[in-house]
Amino acid sequence: MRGIQDVVRRYDGDVCLLGDSGYGITPWLLTPFDEPRNARERNYNLTHAKERVIIERVFGLMKSRFPILSSQVRIAVKNVPNLVISCAVLHNVAKHLNDAWELEDEIENDVAEENVPVYNLDRNEIRNRRRGQQKRLE
Repeated sequence: MRGIQDVVRRYDGDVCLLGDSGYGITPWLLTPFDEPRNARERNYNLTHAKERVIIERVFGLMKSRFPILSSQVRIAVKNVPNLVISCAVLHNVAKHLNDAWELEDEIENDVAEENVPVYNLDRNEIRNRRRGQQKRLE
């Protein structure tokens, strides 16, 4: 996660990632409200869930097209990002060449969130969570 944080921080808050409720909220990783209290928070959660479905479909498509992404990868951990990027590049080249690829099974519209407790937060994590909560309300 550290590498992702470094990349997102370069954009001075203009870019963020979407995470499910298993992750702690930060200014660069926005998560859904655990218990939305008003229409604005419910709308945020609905929009967040819709975007998450898109992301899950992309993951499903990539795993279907490149089965190596669905199984235990037998390469050094440091090379995994290059593997994923390579698959994305190959997918985009195939798409450019009109080599269509359809998902074999429709991905379920499962947007249920799990409530995962988070413990042992240090001051920086607490501060980042508060900043993330503020950003989510913007």
